[in-house]
Order: sequence, then structure tokens, then C-alpha cells
Amino acid sequence: MIRQRALYPSAFIMLAFTVFASLFAVLSWNVHAEEVNNQRVVSVEPHDEQPASLVGAACVIRHGKQMVMVSEVITQKLSIPGGYIDSQDTASEAARREALEETGLDVDVIKLLQFRGRAAIFACVTTQPILVAEQEESDQRQQIAAWQAVDFSREVKAVYLMSPLSLASAEYRYPEDTAYLYQWMMETPESEVVFYTDISDRASAFHQAELIVIKAFKDWGNALPDVAKSVLDSLMWLLNLSGEYWFVFLLIAVIASLFGPTAMLQLLAATVITILVSTCLKQVFNLPRPFYLVPALQNGNAYGFSFPSGHTLLATVIWGMFWMKLCAGKSRFRAGAGLLVVSALILGQALARVWFGVHFISDTVAAIVIGILLLILFSRLITPTAIRGKSVWLGITVLTGVAAGLTLQPAHTYLFAISLGVFLSLDVLPKRSLTLSVHRHIAVALVLLAGSGAFAYFSAVMVNACTVSLIILGLRAAGAFLLAVWLVAGSSLMLKLLAEPETA
Repeated sequence: MIRQRALYPSAFIMLAFTVFASLFAVLSWNVHAEEVNNQRVVSVEPHDEQPASLVGAACVIRHGKQMVMVSEVITQKLSIPGGYIDSQDTASEAARREALEETGLDVDVIKLLQFRGRAAIFACVTTQPILVAEQEESDQRQQIAAWQAVDFSREVKAVYLMSPLSLASAEYRYPEDTAYLYQWMMETPESEVVFYTDISDRASAFHQAELIVIKAFKDWGNALPDVAKSVLDSLMWLLNLSGEYWFVFLLIAVIASLFGPTAMLQLLAATVITILVSTCLKQVFNLPRPFYLVPALQNGNAYGFSFPSGHTLLATVIWGMFWMKLCAGKSRFRAGAGLLVVSALILGQALARVWFGVHFISDTVAAIVIGILLLILFSRLITPTAIRGKSVWLGITVLTGVAAGLTLQPAHTYLFAISLGVFLSLDVLPKRSLTLSVHRHIAVALVLLAGSGAFAYFSAVMVNACTVSLIILGLRAAGAFLLAVWLVAGSSLMLKLLAEPETA
């Protein structure tokens, strides 16, 4: 009876969080419904009087039968360049400003095409030729050199020149507008385009020297027989996994079920801080990826800036923590063998990033050095005793919150939500060491993964039903918060319920 009563506050906390998420979702849906209703009542004739509810402006930029579109970080969908109208701007000034900030293209606003919903759609022409990669991606869209744009990486993943006819409604942020895109494009004067295959002369001398090595590496790999090339591609994919966020999340969930909350909290704290350091450094240096300069080098998906390699940094920290936990302080053979395995995994991760054409060699070397420094720091700060206390997680929460406020990066908002979720769930942690059978450990892992999948699915459903960036950001942050609560509180509750009775 005492044991059951101790679980009631934890269950109440989880229930409260679930209710909060549900209310947030309902509010988001109501706002979305109101916006859709506004789109229905506003006329779409181009010469109508400006609507009083006008809040946004967008630019249509055309070349031939293709138009400029941006891939957004928050919504993870495509749209034409545009944004909100500031109080001191006219609609046309806002359209010009947003085009420059999102794409790096300076444009002249030629004419109003129409009012659509609460946005003014303008025909725009660039003042200079658009620099476009000659190599097409698999989905018939060509990437524009836009890494110098103000909003690149923070709001914009990539900028494309593409045909609106190749766009599925589900890919576009405003599905109702896809039917108008072709008409808008054909009513817009053409902008000049310059296609390129190599602009490595825009890189530093050091990066130009690295590009020669990377090209030679790619040429060697591409010249292999088909079977050997397939094996190489598969090996690079496997080695790259330890830097993927979804893989790290699965790893954290498995650690929670097999080794308990303390080991899980250590790995989670290290992951949050490592991602924070990586993303902040990328924004400081603003260096382009190799395939931005030489499109033919691209063999994998990535966006944002190059330095340092976030995947390699994360792999260094994760595998390094495994070595410290399982091998450090053990026999000389075990420590040496473990170090060799860990080093191979880290170097393999670095090699994979170079093979994919998404990082320079120097990006990966710097990431390994930074990762080793972080490991030294973590060995002192996130010890098994300290990580269960609130002071460490309060510090991480404050740190990520300040970063989110200063940088305005969506990734930092999600890190803050995760940190806050962990901080508020610490009271649920087991007070003693728990013993479970192998079958029960597996059951905990499966339930954790199933619950995480359910959270991710319903979060994606709610996000896809909305077009307002701030609400989508809030929904994603709420999903990250609930996933953190589920990992900490959910795993703790299940471990308590399934643990073997304490012997006298």
C-alpha cells in the first residue's frame, strides 16, 4: 500500500502533462481553423482593395518554368519566400526584405499578383543572377547557393529552383495555394540564372586544398566495381548512425530500460549539451558544406553550416562515454581493446561524413578534439550522483533556455523543452537500486519505444494540420517535452512496478 501511494504523485504529474498537451493541441487547431476561415472569405482577385487583416507578404521569383522555393526548418515544408509585415514596412518592402533574408537574393518588387488569405503575393525579379547548382537532386529540384542568407540554417534549410508542377500538396506549407503557384509564376517576369558545377574558389585556401582530397576520395569510391561500391555505401551508412538523432534517442531509451535511469540521465545530459555546443559553433563560424561549393560531392542529406561536424562530435561523446563506463579502470586489455573499438567507430563516423560530401576533413578533426574536451568535462560534472540531483538539470535547463532566447534556433527550443521535462520529472526517480529479470527489462524497453512512437506520431499529425510557424514550434517543443517526461518518469514508474520485491 505504501508503495502504491508513492506512485500517485508521479502518475498525477504525467496525467497533468498529458492534459496540458491536449489543451495545447486544441488551441492550435482552433487557431488553424480560424486562419483557414480567413482564407475562404478574402477575395483572391489581384486588384482588390488591400484586406484589413493583411499580415504577411511573399515573393514569386521565376526562371523559365521554375520558381524559387525555400525549405523551412520549423514546418519542414516548402514555401515561396515571405514572412510577416513589420509595423514600419509596407507589404512590398516586407516581401523584398524577407526574400533577401531567406534566400540571399536582392529583388525588385514588380507588381502585386493577388491577395491570398492574409498575405500579399508579389512578382519579384532579382537584381543579380541567381547562382544555381547545375546538378539536380533526386526530386528534380536544383539547390541555390544561399548559405550567406541571414535566416539560413535558423529558419531555412535549403533554397531551391523547381517547377511548381512537381510539388505535391502535402509538401507545401499552404496546400490550398498549390493550385495558384503556376499561374503566379507565369505572371512573373523572369530572373537571370547562372548555373555552376564548382565554386570552390569562394572557399578559403585551406578548404580548397581539402576539396582536392575529398574529390580524390570520391573518385576512388565511385570507380569501384558495383558490388564493392554497394558494400562501401552500406558501411558508410552504418558508421554514420551513431550521429543521427533518432538513433541516439533509441539508444537512450534502451539504456534507460537496461541500465536504469542514472545511466540514461548521464547519456541524455551529454547529448543535450553536445548538440547545444555543436549548433552554437555552427552559427558562429557560418562555413559552407563541401557540396554547397561542389554539388557533385553530395551523397547524403544535410543542411545548415559545416563546422564542426555535429555527427562526429556526438559520436565521439557517445562512444567515449561507453568506454568510460565499461572499460576505463578495468583490465589493461579491456581498456585497450575498448579504446581501439571506440576509436574505429569515431573515425568511421568522421569518414562517413566526408564520404557523404557534407563535411570537410577539418570539420571532423575539430569535432573529435571538442568531443574529447567535453568528455573530460562530463566526467567531472555529470557523475552518477550529481546527475540525479536537480542542480545539474536546472543548470542545463537555464543554459538551453538562454541559448534558445539569444539564437532563436528551433533546435535550442527543443533542447530547452527536453531539459525542462527531465528537470520536472526527477522526483519520480527510484530511490534504490532495482532488480529486474531479463524479460522485464525487454518489456520496459518495448513499452518505452512504443510510447515514444505514439507521442511522435500524434505530434506529427497535429503539426501537419497547422500552418502557423510559432504554433508548429510550440507543438514540436511540447512533443519534445512529453518525450523527455515519458523517458524519465515513464521508465522510472515501470521499473518500480516491475522490480523484484526488496529482500529483508
